[in-house]
Amino acid sequence: MTLLIDDTLTTAFVSIPISERWIEPGVDVRLLTNLPASEVGTGDVALIAAAEATLLGESHVIASSVAVVFDGVGPIAMRTPVRPDEVDNVIVRLLDVGPTGEVLLRALLRPYFGITAGGFARSDDDPGAGDAQMVVVDGAPGLSQPESGFQDDLVRDWFVLTGEAVVSHVLVVGVEAIARGAVAEVDALRHAISTGQERRKDVRRIAADRWGVTDRETFAEMTNRQRFELSQADRHSLATMIARGTWGSRFQNRLPAYLDSLDDDVRPDDIS
Repeated sequence: MTLLIDDTLTTAFVSIPISERWIEPGVDVRLLTNLPASEVGTGDVALIAAAEATLLGESHVIASSVAVVFDGVGPIAMRTPVRPDEVDNVIVRLLDVGPTGEVLLRALLRPYFGITAGGFARSDDDPGAGDAQMVVVDGAPGLSQPESGFQDDLVRDWFVLTGEAVVSHVLVVGVEAIARGAVAEVDALRHAISTGQERRKDVRRIAADRWGVTDRETFAEMTNRQRFELSQADRHSLATMIARGTWGSRFQNRLPAYLDSLDDDVRPDDIS
């Protein structure tokens, strides 16, 4: 059994206490940048991008006890040369955008911005990439303002549209891990989070240096408002984002079951 953690700027408060050896997790841990669902086995526990979790519906369940939630401020941004309400039928350039960023953008594009995408470009070689009138950035670039044009924080826009936060990452537990018991892995995550929050200035410094964050004030605001478990409102928000935002993507339009929805004789209460 392995504890897998998506190692990105978004999950810095979880991954850095482990990578810097501030804690001894006591379990086998692997930190993988842009962790794909294909790397997560049925015996594993993983903190993974919410959209990737949709690909694990047959083999894993979601535990609400650990997550990464953006509350009103996030690192996913949309850039346009003119006001967004002045563009339509555009090629959307996804510039190193993670799974959550892609699904969030798709969920907002028509309902919030009133924009129809003429196509999506993920690399400079994709058709229309050079002429894209809309660019979506993720991570450190999403925290900085461009020199020209307009930028929208998509996490803020989601709150304006729905009144809810954006769930970036969820904790998935494989069916074999449930049978064997995954308390130690979940406890290791909780320990990492609490340590990261206690040493938040150190986490921010290390994360900013590693990922090239230039707007440290916005980064501080984002991390101050981050939450690390799912409320019922967060679960509703996540379901809505997945239902609205997986069209045209490689992701499924439904999430795995939640651990607390399993029968009592199967569900381990201490990790739900």
